Amino acid sequence: MKPALRIWLLLLSFTATRSFAQNKASDTAVKPPVQLKTVHIIQYNFFRDSLAFREEYGRELTFRRPKWYEVYTGLAVNINNLYKVTQYKKNKKKIAFRNMLLSKEQEMFVSSVYTPSLVNRVTKLDGDSLQLFMRHYTPDYLFLKNAADYDLYLEIKKQYEAFIKTRDTLPPQP
Repeated sequence: MKPALRIWLLLLSFTATRSFAQNKASDTAVKPPVQLKTVHIIQYNFFRDSLAFREEYGRELTFRRPKWYEVYTGLAVNINNLYKVTQYKKNKKKIAFRNMLLSKEQEMFVSSVYTPSLVNRVTKLDGDSLQLFMRHYTPDYLFLKNAADYDLYLEIKKQYEAFIKTRDTLPPQP
């Protein structure tokens, strides 16, 4: 290797290590703390959410397919109602959407009443066994809507006894 090239490489390696050492020292300087934004947590309220849900989807929830006799007004024919009556596919989709919204609202009601804390209080289950129990023994909407608290507690206890007997035969969580 030529002496000039050797000196050149030596100088390059020296400047590279020197600049690395200078950058290393500046990285260890204390940085000011980061200020996080405040987060407000509000408790879930089914009735407030249900009212907002009804307000948002009010038009879809109150949809009713027009009847054929509503097309005629005396001797005249209402063209708009005739058009709405003859849209079978669109009316069918709207009715299916309304039914889906109603079932979603019922699921939200069930999940607001039948909570893990309630089941834990009655059965003393927790963790995976609590989730397994709640998934396999969820009461239906009509029962929860019409039952008093005492009836709900009795139903949970009865289902818990059945769960204890069949715990090993239930499929695990997906």
